[in-house]
Amino acid sequence: MSYDLNILCINQDKVAKLPFTSSIELRNENEFPELGRYNSLWPFMCGSKGIWYSIGKDDEGWFNAMALVDADFDKVIKRSDMPFWILDDEVMSNLKPLIVYDEYKSEFDNIIKFLIQQSPNNHIMFLARFQGGEKEIVQGVLKREEFAKLLCESKILFNVCYVITD
Repeated sequence: MSYDLNILCINQDKVAKLPFTSSIELRNENEFPELGRYNSLWPFMCGSKGIWYSIGKDDEGWFNAMALVDADFDKVIKRSDMPFWILDDEVMSNLKPLIVYDEYKSEFDNIIKFLIQQSPNNHIMFLARFQGGEKEIVQGVLKREEFAKLLCESKILFNVCYVITD
């Protein structure tokens, strides 16, 4: 299984490059068209205006986020930690906590912060995705600090799109 970490920098029209050194690679859809948006699976996020980025590392020619993150497949998620409108057990089975490895947490947060600043309206959409979970789920707006807190508490889920602002 592979993991994708995707960020749509809402309403951004010019690609931004990281102004700091990072061991995490930030790729954009203009320079790497193979990244592709999930148009049929995530029409709201993919149809929104902006530039699509992916975070990951190149592993012998295969770009993905597996070196940076993992999913906690063993954790039983409390119903109160899931979007309340999700009632389908199959959909719920594809919502697993996102774990960012400790050595990348600071860089990950810096990239999120940087991309929020690149958006003309200071908003991004963040989607951690693994195969499965073909229902579009979009969570409302979270402040970056709240997103970071929820991430530390294992409450940010794969296969859910989060709108994040500063």
